Amino acid sequence: MKVSVVILTYNRGELIQNLLTSLSRIEYTPFEVIVVDNHSDVPVKSFIGDKFPAVTVLEMEENIGVGGRNSGIAAATGDIIITLDDDILGIDDAAIQKIIDQFSDPVIGAVCFKVLDPEGNISNWCHHYSAESFADKTFITNEITEGAVCFRKETLEQSGLYPDFFFISHEGPDLAYRIMNAGYNVIYSPEITVIHYHSSIGRKNWRRYYYDTRNQFWLAARNYPLTYAVKSLSVGLMAMLIYSIRDGFFIYWLKGVAGGIKGLRHAYKGRSRPTARTLAIVREIDRNRPAFISMVKKRLFQKQVRI
Repeated sequence: MKVSVVILTYNRGELIQNLLTSLSRIEYTPFEVIVVDNHSDVPVKSFIGDKFPAVTVLEMEENIGVGGRNSGIAAATGDIIITLDDDILGIDDAAIQKIIDQFSDPVIGAVCFKVLDPEGNISNWCHHYSAESFADKTFITNEITEGAVCFRKETLEQSGLYPDFFFISHEGPDLAYRIMNAGYNVIYSPEITVIHYHSSIGRKNWRRYYYDTRNQFWLAARNYPLTYAVKSLSVGLMAMLIYSIRDGFFIYWLKGVAGGIKGLRHAYKGRSRPTARTLAIVREIDRNRPAFISMVKKRLFQKQVRI
């Protein structure tokens, strides 16, 4: 099976060199690396020069957010596509073999990796399970860790790619729903572990509060049954309201609500009605979901949650 690694980068020349150096040690073949430069101020090509001649660099004409990741996926020729952020390390020959082994099950369409911070703590935990109880277990999820995940290419050919107009945030669960609707499962596997260095470069402080709020509306419009959408939005918007007030970004929560409502009609045009199978999977996942109050209490003490 041919393996493609697609890396999305923006204004992180040093980090992308570190990642490419790590990937250059991989001996597995056939193997390709595609770097998508999301219109960095200083082009990635000027940093890597001819150090990595086998790497394909795609240069976007502007920063298009997740649309850049879509461009890289579309250009990939592998049977398996690994997508990484530029501040992630940990993919090596052993990880690739574990990924290939995961896809021996034909129902698996995507595998989310276990993500740790440099100190070894669980990071980027977006799944609707308790990290304390499930971080070392394999389970079906309806989330996708966009910068630390792999796909079966034929799955994406059936489900389509990320909704590029989301720009960033909630594009993962949107794609997960479409993958499930296509008859595949998205799983989390602790067998593949990577380190996320959480570079602050290119991360504006306000973006979580705006995009996380706005895109909840669009995710619900495109994928949820009405009653589930109302319930999900009630909980999600209340949580973001609390976080935005706590961190001093209330105005961006308001802008996110306005933007979400304004774009509802456009989002709804791309609606994919969830299948009975998808709804059954989501119901099972929700049985493991931590209580809202317990999550709010926990996150009230975790300022500026990273995305």
